[in-house]
Amino acid sequence: MRRSSVGWIVGSLFASAAVLAPGEARADDFAAGSLIIPMDTTYQDNGMLKAYGLVYSLLRQGVPVRWVIRHGKAHLGVDITTSAIDHKTKAVIASHGYRGGPWVIDQANAAAATPIIDAWQAANPAVAVHEVTTAFSGDVARYLIAAPTIAMLQDGNEKIARGYMQAAGIPDSTLDLNWPVTSPDMLTPAEVAGPTTTNHRDGKLFDADGDPVYCQFMSMHWSTNDAADSPETVVEVREYLTNPVHFFAECQAVNAFEGAPPLGGRGNFLTNQGFSWPAPAQPKNYDFYNNDSPFAQLDGTFKSVGGSEPAYSLAMGSSYATGGVVMIKKAGTLEGDSDLWMTGFLDGVCPPDAENCANDYGKVSYLGGHEYTTDLPMSTHPTTQGTRLFLNSLFEAPCATQSGQPQLTLTKLAPSMTGSATVTFNIDYANSGPGTALAAVISDPLPVGATFVSASSGYTLVGNTVSWSVGNLGKFESG
Repeated sequence: MRRSSVGWIVGSLFASAAVLAPGEARADDFAAGSLIIPMDTTYQDNGMLKAYGLVYSLLRQGVPVRWVIRHGKAHLGVDITTSAIDHKTKAVIASHGYRGGPWVIDQANAAAATPIIDAWQAANPAVAVHEVTTAFSGDVARYLIAAPTIAMLQDGNEKIARGYMQAAGIPDSTLDLNWPVTSPDMLTPAEVAGPTTTNHRDGKLFDADGDPVYCQFMSMHWSTNDAADSPETVVEVREYLTNPVHFFAECQAVNAFEGAPPLGGRGNFLTNQGFSWPAPAQPKNYDFYNNDSPFAQLDGTFKSVGGSEPAYSLAMGSSYATGGVVMIKKAGTLEGDSDLWMTGFLDGVCPPDAENCANDYGKVSYLGGHEYTTDLPMSTHPTTQGTRLFLNSLFEAPCATQSGQPQLTLTKLAPSMTGSATVTFNIDYANSGPGTALAAVISDPLPVGATFVSASSGYTLVGNTVSWSVGNLGKFESG
């Protein structure tokens, strides 16, 4: 009897990985027929936020996207230069210098992407997409293959995150763009904390096995007083960050999670003693650093907004766990004085510009200011740039990229020869990490001419294919 093939059907939170060294971008060649989603104000001024929603839609439907950012570029520098035609109008674009970290779908995936793009542009006509006519090379900062699973903290100010997500057209896991309080992805502090203070993986950021079920978690303005009443919420988020995930906090939520005197240290994710209190004044002029970081991608003038924490300064005796975490700060100051946009791995265990971390830790990003606008065009609404920075963080996390995916293996054994009319196949499966495979399914089509007899419990038989739902597979889980 001939053996049958066996394969995975996986809803993935986080495929095999090519790991990049810190700060390194892989140069790829792109042929004519590739597609570019521009992210500069020349061609995406009115469609800037919905362009992120298009990227999310492409990833959700299995089309990989490369984030092309020139390594070492200056602030507002050019990432690639090439010629193209507009996908919708067929207008000619001659030798344009694309800025702001354009998204590229290579020629091999263009056919699969086209109907998704057409549908998105029909609903969002301001979003521009270009068809490449001249081959080019570009530095691929991130190779994205999975739409991030996203959760919000219902902190009383979740409407801020809801507004940012709606402006981009990114829905919750049920595809509801309203992100209602009843959404399964809207988590209260008590739900994040879980039922005990001894098991720090029993909140809703994890499944029953303690595996993370979200790629992204965010809090927009959780008060420091509320954080003092629910310290286990902070502890659970720290435990969550020991996985290749991402946590975003804005305004007072930064001090609620990170810590500020006299409240004492909270999570201390990026610092050893938190930030000063009260917060420094809102900066009016800015210095920009790490301009080739995916987090730092923008085009045009940036302007911050006010709030209880419009920026952050390190507390007396406090320091960042590692250098290079600051991307925007008050002009003329040193790092640690009126910082406005920061990112880094938990406890500084890896450099902030690394794509992923050897011990699979997650990233944290902090943004000063209470609520940024979502008004367009971008070129005349500089306070909308903060919303763009937030959206950058949704796609930078290791769990959205190739290098942060689960690495699944199957071993199928049966006798090489038999005289029996019945053959038993034994299938072993495992995830060597680093990501969690959500709702994993093993499917095994029967060989031609074979008749199904029986299978281990939990199977379904549809046509000639036997399948098992094996649930979420965290790192090193097997069966």
